[in-house]
Amino acid sequence: MAKKQGNDTPLLTMHELATYLHLDEQTVTKLVTAGKIPALQVERQWRFRREQIDAWIEEQLVGDDENFADVPDGMKLPLEDLLPDQAIITNMRATAPISVIDELAARAYTNGWLTDKPWFVGAVVERESLSSTAMEGGVAFLHTRAKDKGKIGRPFIIVGRSWSGINFGAPDGAPTYLFFLLGLKYDRLHLPILGRLARALRNPTTIAKLRSLSSPDQVRALLLKEDASVRDGTMQDFRPEDFKPTLDRTLRLRAIRRLQAAKAPEPPPKAKKRSKPKKAIPNIPAPKTILSPVKKP
Repeated sequence: MAKKQGNDTPLLTMHELATYLHLDEQTVTKLVTAGKIPALQVERQWRFRREQIDAWIEEQLVGDDENFADVPDGMKLPLEDLLPDQAIITNMRATAPISVIDELAARAYTNGWLTDKPWFVGAVVERESLSSTAMEGGVAFLHTRAKDKGKIGRPFIIVGRSWSGINFGAPDGAPTYLFFLLGLKYDRLHLPILGRLARALRNPTTIAKLRSLSSPDQVRALLLKEDASVRDGTMQDFRPEDFKPTLDRTLRLRAIRRLQAAKAPEPPPKAKKRSKPKKAIPNIPAPKTILSPVKKP
């Protein structure tokens, strides 16, 4: 229950604010301690006035040239509006962090959702240079700090999957396999949808399934299902001991072939056949012609 102050203004707790913003408490705590969310302390505990939070959302998350009522509500916006099949890359070619960002941004640019790819790539790299957005469990949520609405045609999410994993600076030092590039155009979309994705991917079993599914439509269907559970509040808790990642037979065989191909030694170069040296023909001197003297008659 939200506590009340003397003027009967309801005060939200940290947990209630996280629920209100559809974010996990750790993210909200970071925002509060950084002074980005209006807050006050009551008995050494952070508390929040709902009207101040609403004002903060309207003032900070919507540009002066936008009508607040016209901006979609990220807490209610279905994920399918942001994630069509062509936004999913099931087998990324990238092998390094910079190439990951470039490949994901290139897909958005090709689909016409991004109008300025160089700016966007640079803005994402700038954000990653502050601290990696990779999380434990093999997932990263890439985004920019500033939202330039003129350079993003429409809000989008690009999902990329790396079979072998990429060292992306995750806290546990493990490779990252799933990358979510958020080009949401409005901050009012960014925070709620980022929170929804983070909650949907807390379950290691979900991550394992996303890593094993073979087609973009299967990946999309699972993401939409998990996001719907988050929005409806019906997501089930999981126990880490129940987590046993599995791959289906086809994908397991593919992985084995890739490992075998990577470990197979390169065949030695074929030795050129040496041509047999031609036998030298002995230099036999021509026989001398001996002419007998001609007798005169």
